[in-house]
Amino acid sequence: GSARLTDLGAPATRSATPAAPASRARRVTIDPGHGGVDPGNPGRYFPAGIQEKEVNLQVGLLVRDELRRRGIEVTMTRTRDTLIDLGRRGSYCSDECDLFVSIHVNSLPRRTGYTDVRGFETYIMAEARTEDAARVARMENEAVRFEASSDEVQAGGLDFILKDLQLNEYLREAARAAELVQSSLRDVHSGPDRGVKHAPLMVLNTARRPAILVELGFATNRADAAVMSGMNSQRRLAVALAEAIENYLNEFGRRTGTSSGGSDGR
Repeated sequence: GSARLTDLGAPATRSATPAAPASRARRVTIDPGHGGVDPGNPGRYFPAGIQEKEVNLQVGLLVRDELRRRGIEVTMTRTRDTLIDLGRRGSYCSDECDLFVSIHVNSLPRRTGYTDVRGFETYIMAEARTEDAARVARMENEAVRFEASSDEVQAGGLDFILKDLQLNEYLREAARAAELVQSSLRDVHSGPDRGVKHAPLMVLNTARRPAILVELGFATNRADAAVMSGMNSQRRLAVALAEAIENYLNEFGRRTGTSSGGSDGR
């Protein structure tokens, strides 16, 4: 009814006679990376016993709670310590979903000065433009080795990823969502904004909606690790992510008139 639309941010003057598509609730999928037998990266500077998979889940659940508080429906790929195949994660975001957000922690291999590198970055699905983006793709795609069907996936290689033309339809939207995430995190993260980047990421390939992957910081940097593992800073990161997601949904609704985030574009 009209009260629900008003609660979700639609202008009160339009809520009495909304366009038909605007009645659909806004929905996003939150994907806490890794899980189960896949711990993610070692988390060099996380508190003892904490692994990337746990940080991803903690932040993901906080984002879920904050989005729900804002009237946005959320599907989680996992809510506990379990492994979801890379090829299945994107399927949680299909026709009724507006955005897929995968949450991860970055890290670097040992090399001179590697513990000095820090900051946050957001990826969209495309050819890697830099060696660093290619490194992140290799790191995140390597999770496939934990899956029962990994031999089959690896045999096919990654060539298939960029051949799905349907993806192109969503790249512009994903790029805008990624920009908003970077802008929002900049307000709460003490590390540098490393920007929006492109990489052929398996986890984004199967989402049939705009999809992004957020690297919250480097576990190989002491300051970033503190930001990602502290309870209060995790909450700030989650609120910033939720704010960016809500801003994206509002913009998308205004442009298309297809979401209840404000359909004033019709």
